[in-house]
Amino acid sequence: MIRLGASRLAAVVALACGLAGCFSRAQEAPVDMAVVKADLQAVAGARILFAHQSVGRNILEGVQELARQTGVPIRIQQVDGLPPDAGPGLFHTMIGVNGQADTKLDAFAGLLTRPERPSYDLALLKFCYEDLEPGAKGRDGLFQRYAARMGQVQAARPDLRLVHVSSPLRADPPGWKTTLKRWLGRETEEDAGNLARNAYNDALRARFGGAPLFDLAAVESTLPDGTRSRFASAQRSVYTLARPYTSDGGHLNEEGRRRAAAELLHTLAAALKK
Repeated sequence: MIRLGASRLAAVVALACGLAGCFSRAQEAPVDMAVVKADLQAVAGARILFAHQSVGRNILEGVQELARQTGVPIRIQQVDGLPPDAGPGLFHTMIGVNGQADTKLDAFAGLLTRPERPSYDLALLKFCYEDLEPGAKGRDGLFQRYAARMGQVQAARPDLRLVHVSSPLRADPPGWKTTLKRWLGRETEEDAGNLARNAYNDALRARFGGAPLFDLAAVESTLPDGTRSRFASAQRSVYTLARPYTSDGGHLNEEGRRRAAAELLHTLAAALKK
């Protein structure tokens, strides 16, 4: 049995209380609405395909909220195949099966390389955090298959730009037990998945750092005061979803989706200018 001295136990309890929200949160850095408005104006006039699952829905809700606040109308429409017309829009589709990443790669490539060659300016595929969970089908070697498939799609569709997306993260389990495990150097049940997501994201940044990249993981792990939510493993930092941005450890709450939506719009607007 592990016994802690009174001073050490007090420090652990204090840290756990802080992570649980007992202490006041740092002043939040606001989203720059002038930048958001300009980005929305650029994106609203383009044709974009966004393939995603549930966290993607959170982000699109954030886009809609930002559009209402800025007064910039944007068409957000779900499609199952071809867009309904030739007008601009942020067309989105629920892609594949969570935990089976290759179904998403196949479906995304199929949407863009079908005989009709649907017209888009930009296209992006977002995996789910479940696709890199331990035991997920196709987890091993996913980045290599993603890079190869995107190369094939780009060769078949030189008329559009692909925007790459880092894998969303999971938050540390809430409560004092996680704090105690971190203090003792023990793993939580989320660590293996976040290690795989961080490795995937590192490979994505290294390979596609010069291409348009929506770094969702960076948004999710950057706290309102600019610090990062992370833990140390084998002398490296492993980033996690910051607790202020989620209510269930995986999906984005109002603050999280607002920040992710602003970054998505900024990435898309920048890609449209190139």
